[in-house]
Formats: sequence, structure tokens, C-alpha cells
Amino acid sequence: MRRIINEFVSNMRLLDGYINKENKQIKSMSLIRSNLPFKMSETEINYLLTNNIKTIIDFRTSDEINRKPSILNNNKFNYYNISLKGHKCPKYEKDIPSGYIEIIDDKEKIKEVLMLILNSKTNVLYHCTSGKDRTGVITMLIMLILNCYEKDIIADYSLSYSYIYDDIEKFHELNPKLPKFIGDSKPSYMLKTLKLFFDKYKTIDNYLNYLDLPSNFKEEFQKKYLD
Repeated sequence: MRRIINEFVSNMRLLDGYINKENKQIKSMSLIRSNLPFKMSETEINYLLTNNIKTIIDFRTSDEINRKPSILNNNKFNYYNISLKGHKCPKYEKDIPSGYIEIIDDKEKIKEVLMLILNSKTNVLYHCTSGKDRTGVITMLIMLILNCYEKDIIADYSLSYSYIYDDIEKFHELNPKLPKFIGDSKPSYMLKTLKLFFDKYKTIDNYLNYLDLPSNFKEEFQKKYLD
């Protein structure tokens, strides 16, 4: 993992360097997870363009986009909006993992996201608002497809709060009645999500079959994103 340093986008991170169970690693600059790139300098935008990071996938709803559009939705990038579930705050902390499974169960949307990532002609940056929940779930699935270690999936997920805590604190100041767990990315949330995932689907291959993806999808995905 390596963070891309931006003044206003604090949780933009490369998946570079994670070593999978076959001792292969995720290709440099190929997959980038992020919080909302609402404001970026020309230098920061050019960094993405120079590194061929031109496919942008925004997981937010139309309401979220209208309130705060992505600065990367312009003619320099290939911008796609695939709205995923998970934009509403859960009432109880215990419901976070089951909420993530609801995102995972959304067959048509997840299939669309994964096929877009596979077929992209450029490196891919995907984001939601905080880069933690919807983005975290997609990262989990990507890393499972790439046969990464579960501990690395959990560790990568849990990093988000470290980078967005300032935003989360401001959010709670503006919304003092919200539960304090909102905005956190505790390792236990992803640990439980993985348990629920494997209880339900048993293997990543079964899940990809559930999505009705091509039979060679995992092989082609690994070939594209692993060194």
C-alpha cells in the first residue's frame, strides 16, 4: 500500500505491493482506491494522467454527486458512475458487516464494476465519499480475486480511519447525535464481513459464479493486475 499525497484528498491509496498467496504482487499504479476527489491541484491531476490513471469509477448516488461532484469528471478522464448501496449510516454498529454484505449481494452492480475494472484500457481509480465503505467492499473483492491474504484485506480496510479522521471529527461536530462509531474502520468490521462472505458463498469462485461472470474472469483479472 502507498498513499498518493494530495492536499485535499487524504485517502487516495495504491494497492501496489500486496503479495498474494502465490507470491505475486499487485501491479504498480494499476488500482487506486480513494475518498472523493472533490478538489485537486493541476499538479495532482497531472500526476494521475502521467501515470495513466484515467478510468474513474464513482460509487456514489446521484444526490451525493449533485452535492459534491468529482473533479475528475471531465474530458481528461473516462468517468463512470455506478451507484452502490451503503451510502446511509447504519443505526447500530453491529449492522456494519451485514450492510457490507448487502453491497456484495447486489449482483448486477458488482458485476458491472468488476467487468469495468477488467476491461479498462487504463489504470483505475475508484471512490465513494470517504473511501471506506463502498470503496472498502470493492477493494475486499478485488483482493480476494487476486488471492491476497485476508490479514492484508483487513489491514488495508482499517487504514481508512487513519487518513480521514479529521473529516470524521468535523462530521460528528456537525451531527452530534450520530453514534460515535460512524466513520470508523475497525479491523473487526472487515473480519466479520469476510466471515459472513465465506459463510454465504464459501469461496470467491462461487461468488464469481453467482455474479454470472465469464468462466475465465478470475484468470484474466489476475493476469491483468498481478506481476
